[in-house]
Amino acid sequence: MLEILFLLLPIAAGYGWYMGRRSLRQKSANQQKSLSRDYFTGLNFLLSNESDKAVDLFISMLDVDDETIDTHMSLGSLFRKRGEVDRSIRIHQNLIARPSLTAEQRDDAMMELGKDYVAAGIFDRAEEIFLQLVKQEQHSEEAEQQLISIYQVTKEWTKAIDITSRLPRKRQQQLSHDTAHFYCQLADEAENTEQAIKRYNSALKQDENCGRALLELAKLYLAEGDSKNCINMLNRLSKADSELFADALVTAKACYSDKDVTAYKEMLSQALTDGAGASIVVALAQQYTLDNESKVAESMLLNELYRHPTMRGFQYLMQLHIEQAEEGQAKQSLTQLEQLVEQQIKYRPNYRCNACGFPSHSLYWQCPSCKTWGSIKRIRGLDGE
Repeated sequence: MLEILFLLLPIAAGYGWYMGRRSLRQKSANQQKSLSRDYFTGLNFLLSNESDKAVDLFISMLDVDDETIDTHMSLGSLFRKRGEVDRSIRIHQNLIARPSLTAEQRDDAMMELGKDYVAAGIFDRAEEIFLQLVKQEQHSEEAEQQLISIYQVTKEWTKAIDITSRLPRKRQQQLSHDTAHFYCQLADEAENTEQAIKRYNSALKQDENCGRALLELAKLYLAEGDSKNCINMLNRLSKADSELFADALVTAKACYSDKDVTAYKEMLSQALTDGAGASIVVALAQQYTLDNESKVAESMLLNELYRHPTMRGFQYLMQLHIEQAEEGQAKQSLTQLEQLVEQQIKYRPNYRCNACGFPSHSLYWQCPSCKTWGSIKRIRGLDGE
């Protein structure tokens, strides 16, 4: 009898192992079915615009399987993109509160929560999070970019400059254009001319071709009566950003004050050579007309119109012909045509963002649409420069 029992022991052990495995597989399958059923229920809530119920269900599912963390991170991002930031915050806060998260998972959730706070306009909390993450190598670059974006919205230019100054040299060079504009923003807020000049020069140290700094320095030097430095800034502007020179015409004319007309015309001619557009052509033609050289003005206009036809150039050419025309029907018709062209020019925007295409009648240093610095330029072509 005892021998039979010994023979049955391996069979009993094998049967126990088989039943245990079967029970485990069945439990796992039941859990999987439950998980799948809950996910489909959650999706139904989402599709039925019952987001609160969906959030409650998905959060409760975290207790079922840690492998759903990535899914919940994506879900939170989806809510943020849909504008339901409060729900996104709730999901990411719940994730961070879980003690079972790894350090990497917690940092990922913190990054998403910081973006939630930015979307909600809670910039102080977002700043706290990104200041922590900036110390983590994996998230440092994204956290730096988020901090710079926050400081631009809150107009804390000194903090933005401080962030860029602590970046690796290669990254600093990539952001030098934006950093130059941060210094220009500080210059615009300066309490006196000396401080403003110092900050604009700091901008030029970041980006020697910063047209904004060169233009504003020319204006400041003109106001100070420093014609030499004013002319120097204008000449640098012509080389660095010829498209912006049209916005310096008033400053250039005032700097010479009709004392050295020849030098003024030489500056305009050089700006044309550097790539300036129709506004400079018209300004130069106007100066020739004032100097009683209408034929020279007309000849230059025609040459420029053949090379680069523009409505502005065409309008001024008509003005020259109107002045020379005799009274009568022809002059009246030409005058009406010139007025129609003038209205067309006024109707068309003068500027456009090279990054997103945002049109504008005024010059913005930062595009109101895509927030890119220095991308608003004068429109080129028939309706522009």
